[in-house]
Amino acid sequence: MMVMSGQPSESNEQFETALREQKGRVICALSEDVTIPATPILWDDETLSCEEYVTLVYELHHVHLPELRADGVVEFDRHSDEVKRGERF
Repeated sequence: MMVMSGQPSESNEQFETALREQKGRVICALSEDVTIPATPILWDDETLSCEEYVTLVYELHHVHLPELRADGVVEFDRHSDEVKRGERF
């Protein structure tokens, strides 16, 4: 029998942090490079399950990057899978 803990797992906490911080991480990465790959930005100490990573990719491509693009902060090219600085960066 599996017992569920009331405490969130460390992986779950890392996932929530990575998800919440993706927009800021993209902006920070673009301040150092003109173009970055359209992949989630994770810190070296962050470990996600496969399902969490897939969810993060989906959220980045379908929520975070489109919102940043709508604000003019980034240009997101789905065909080349690249993110560039937008006009309002």
